[in-house]
Amino acid sequence: MNPISIVFKNMKLRLLSTVLTIGSVALAAALVVSVQTLERETERNYTQTSVGYDLILAAPGSRMQTTLNTIYHLETSTGVISNDVYKAALRDGRIEAAYPFFVGDNYRGVRIIGTSAGFIDNSEPRAGQRFEMAEGRTFNAPFEAVMGSAAAQRLGVGIGHRFHMTHGVSEVSGEDVEPHVHDDYELVITGILSPSRTAHDNVIFTSTYSTYAVHYHDHDHEDEHGHDNGHEHDHHDHDRDEHDASHSDERWPHSLAEYEERVEKLDAVLLKFNNQAAAIQLAGMLNLPTPENPLLLRNLQRDPFFPYKDELMAVIPAEQIQQLMSIIGNAEQVLRYIGWIVFLVALFGILAAIYNTMEERRRDIAIMRSLGASRSTILRLILLEAAFITLIGCLIGLILAMATVAVVSPYIAETAGIVVSPYAIESGQFVTLGTFVVLGIAAGIIPALKAYRTDVVSNLAP
Repeated sequence: MNPISIVFKNMKLRLLSTVLTIGSVALAAALVVSVQTLERETERNYTQTSVGYDLILAAPGSRMQTTLNTIYHLETSTGVISNDVYKAALRDGRIEAAYPFFVGDNYRGVRIIGTSAGFIDNSEPRAGQRFEMAEGRTFNAPFEAVMGSAAAQRLGVGIGHRFHMTHGVSEVSGEDVEPHVHDDYELVITGILSPSRTAHDNVIFTSTYSTYAVHYHDHDHEDEHGHDNGHEHDHHDHDRDEHDASHSDERWPHSLAEYEERVEKLDAVLLKFNNQAAAIQLAGMLNLPTPENPLLLRNLQRDPFFPYKDELMAVIPAEQIQQLMSIIGNAEQVLRYIGWIVFLVALFGILAAIYNTMEERRRDIAIMRSLGASRSTILRLILLEAAFITLIGCLIGLILAMATVAVVSPYIAETAGIVVSPYAIESGQFVTLGTFVVLGIAAGIIPALKAYRTDVVSNLAP
């Protein structure tokens, strides 16, 4: 009988003990690998999705809130700023690209973002990677929209689907809560994006005019179509104008750019500079107090953004992401330590499970020795058993880790803006599991030495 058959026979004879030990190893491996996967995906998401923008201009408030709101589509806006800021950015020679940002409520829990078509065509959701259309085209008229890949999959809709916005950036629930649907504003899906593996996969993009028209009253648009224009402007009290959103040339006689000229307010402007020093310089001008020195003041007044200094806050996303990663890293480190503690407990379980069976195996080992098995063969058999228990537990743990991450990934994407790939196996996971197997073999050394010292004559006697 070969050594592997002997090992599996011994494991089968003590099935309950073996299963429990394998289970404890699997639990530890699943916990450690799950944390590793989430840590890797979190770092990838929170360090790569911001590279397309050097600076975010928004209303004064929390810098972290602005970063989460604009890049990861979490949180809410700190307030509104004038659309003139965006126009100034388009004229500024220091700025390579500028993209407007206006949150426009939600559709079945999926956030709707107002921006420019240039954001879809030219921006980079990840380093060196632009948006790609999986099907259809980008929006080129009011109330046309493009869906992120994950949003389209979650909602189960495609090209041509028509829908209405619901008030708020997230879906409301509860028997006593009646969601406010903007049923006078119908949007149509014209395109679906390819997966970018960023938070942008989880939202719907449309023009800033589409989101602005819902939040504010467009007098010119009302007058064109014979509607009353007597409504108040309020960012959170969404006024509505009536239209059938047929999206025909007759319905929208002007270009999208002409309609976007009517937008007066935005939530933020995302900027990409020709050089990083210019971004830092502008951030300092906007965030630091106005100097009293007349010479310095005159120099600052030449900056095209100086007139908006009191209503703007400049956010450098890289700084906020670094701060966010330090917070997330601490939590992940705690979970990693817990996983290794669980594995150490599992190692003691392997040691105890095999060691406690040594008394029962003494006669079997003596018989094997009498049939010609050497002490080193007995030693290898015990170590091989420990290795198999650990290896089987690690493989089951890897499967459990993938299943766990796959189950929680939709929730993580919705609440944290992180797109997690649960089935991507990387070298770090094999290193961890390989370490587990080596430590499992080490746990079998003590019972193996006991088997090695088993006396043949005394254990063969009646």
